[in-house]
Amino acid sequence: MAQYALAQVSTQTANAAAARFVRSATIVAVATLAVIGFVNGQAATATNDQSKAEFTYVTVLAGQSLWQIAAEVAPNEDPRDFIADVVSLNALTSAEVVPGQRIALPN
Repeated sequence: MAQYALAQVSTQTANAAAARFVRSATIVAVATLAVIGFVNGQAATATNDQSKAEFTYVTVLAGQSLWQIAAEVAPNEDPRDFIADVVSLNALTSAEVVPGQRIALPN
């Protein structure tokens, strides 16, 4: 009979420890999700602010390249950086442009 009582006490102790673990894990998970939600909310706010920015647009002329546009628009800037910004801003797959293409220029 003493062994049965001892087994019952250790089972209760294990159940209590498991309950504490589940409670702690839940608190950590909720806190983590709250932090992630806050960070993502801040990122969304920053993205919305950027969408209100105004850009200068140019239409590519026949025979014109981004290198030539960089030389005209940003003569004091490294043309490679300017072109990289233009490619990124316009979601281009390369630095090649075609006549008649309208592109946004970074400010």
